[in-house]
Parts: sequence; C-alpha cells; structure tokens
Amino acid sequence: MQPPKLLIRKGMVVVQGRNRPCIQVLAVVDPTLKAKLEDLFASENLFKRSAYSNGFPASMPQPTGPLAPHVAALLKSDACPEITVKTILQGQLLQAGSVWEMKAFEYIAQRAFDSLVDFCATVVELGRETVYAPAEAERFAAIDMPAAPVVPAIEAVPTAA
Repeated sequence: MQPPKLLIRKGMVVVQGRNRPCIQVLAVVDPTLKAKLEDLFASENLFKRSAYSNGFPASMPQPTGPLAPHVAALLKSDACPEITVKTILQGQLLQAGSVWEMKAFEYIAQRAFDSLVDFCATVVELGRETVYAPAEAERFAAIDMPAAPVVPAIEAVPTAA
C-alpha cells in the first residue's frame, strides 16, 4: 500500500479582472483505500472550523507566529470551508483574499490531512483483530515472578482498647 500524501498547488488566478491567490489541496491515497473511503465514509468531517474556534490542542502543530492571526481570522470567517473525506480526496480549491489567507488554508488543510491519515489507519483495520499494549506492559516481560512472596504478608495490627 502506498503511503498517503497531500498535493498542494498554489497560484495566482485572474478572477473578474483581478489576480487572486488560489490554493488547491488533494489527498492521494492507495486506490483500494480510496474506493472504501468514498463508498463508506465520504461525509466524515476531517476539519470543522467550529471545533477549533478557541484554538488548537497543544498536541497539534501550532501555526507560526506570523501565520497565527491569519489562521484565527480564517477560522472566524464564513469563508473557511469545512473539509470532509470526499472534498479532500476530490481536491478542494480556495480563492483567497490574500496570500496570508491562502497560507492559513494550507495550514488547515495539513491538519485535515493529519486527521485523514489517522482515520485511514482505522479504516485499514476494519475487519481485523488488533492488540493494544501500552509501553508499560513491556516491563512485565522482563520481570520474573517469584514462586513465593518475597515480602511477608501484612498482618493486622491489634487495636488498643
């Protein structure tokens, strides 16, 4: 299976006699996986602006200092598109008002693609049995279990009457 990738195309396009920055994003995934995603999960949200109206979780890559206010402005704007499995697989285009807005959408599309990759990992596991073991579980493999207790059992302490 080929690894997923996000193609990003940026350019200036003449719209109503003015040059406008435009960006198109397109997720490329394995053809078999793409067919399954389009058939079963096309309407799944990958990026919903209302979920991030108060900022991004600390675990997410944060926008750079100069980009952050533009991302925040795009999230508050009705021009910020929602990104679903269907739209990112078919290619999503944004005619931006400025280059900063274009870069803000690129950041958002990258976070949506991160979600798509995570989502794909689960879709690939459908119909399969998986095992979860936290890293701490590995410690038990190295511990020898003694036949008898090493520490004597704790006895009840008599209470003073």
